[in-house]
Amino acid sequence: MIRQTSRKYASAWEQRKLENLASFGGGHTPSMADASNYVDGKILWVTSQDVKQHYIENTTTMISEKGAATLTLYPSDSIVIVARSGILRHTIPVAKLRKPATVNQDIKVIQTVDSCDSSWLLQYFIASNKTLLREYGKTGTTVESIDFAKMKSTALMVPYIEEQQAIGSFFSRLDNLITLHQRKRLSIRQRSPVWS
Repeated sequence: MIRQTSRKYASAWEQRKLENLASFGGGHTPSMADASNYVDGKILWVTSQDVKQHYIENTTTMISEKGAATLTLYPSDSIVIVARSGILRHTIPVAKLRKPATVNQDIKVIQTVDSCDSSWLLQYFIASNKTLLREYGKTGTTVESIDFAKMKSTALMVPYIEEQQAIGSFFSRLDNLITLHQRKRLSIRQRSPVWS
């Protein structure tokens, strides 16, 4: 099985800069002094506190159409990365959107081009987290941040799109399986006094 896989994807990986694999965006915070930006909100608005898992389907705060009027609504499959937060002392939170969403000013959004699979790129960020933090993390400021302008120029070894898709699909299924087992375990703990 291993030999078959290696023959199927025998082509060499090539070095590409991140900025050539995607486009980038961001967002901001709608005025909190205007309650109508948030009341009855149904549009996802990602902040750093929402990037705790590798996939985002819901957000802590939702905003209204009025609140989202000056924001970009990013499509599902976009990658969000925390670029400004105290958590950057030890990790770079990164996730993939499973639903369209807007973001605040602490989040950067990455939308891959056709030759780059978003699931594969997500796994790149997860696997390279510590290296990226060491190279592009900015400390000694009021709030820890990522030098995203420099990060965009980072060089990646990139396989052809078919291999990217195979890698991304494998880890997506694995993440889904882990999440399923975590939910089952939590459900058992909530029902059983033995775990309380």
